[in-house]
Amino acid sequence: MRLAILLILASGAARAWDPTDAASVDARVQALRAEWAAMDAAGVGTDKLKRARQDVRPAWVSRSAFRIDDGARRLYLGVGSAKLPAAASRVLALQDALPSPAGSIPLDWYLDEATGTLYALTVEEKKP
Repeated sequence: MRLAILLILASGAARAWDPTDAASVDARVQALRAEWAAMDAAGVGTDKLKRARQDVRPAWVSRSAFRIDDGARRLYLGVGSAKLPAAASRVLALQDALPSPAGSIPLDWYLDEATGTLYALTVEEKKP
């Protein structure tokens, strides 16, 4: 019985995701596109906020930018942050709270509820 309760409580929070290589980034992009294909902007925003509520702070949050080299591909990953109004995280509305820079693809989000700061990880691919 206790195990069932713990599993129910744990299922409400997203798990931390950190990019390990180009394949993990590609898989993440494909998974997000597939999940969002049938959603409108409000649904995508709600999904982003759900994903942002992670129990464990992802390692990427402490970085500002980094690069993953994969043969002739270079993936540039950037981290942005914005202070959210308190109501935004309570209402579960996040459509445009932290827009991605032009040409980049959003990968992950982390909401630091103690400070009300939303972090976003994006990727941009460039070939040298």
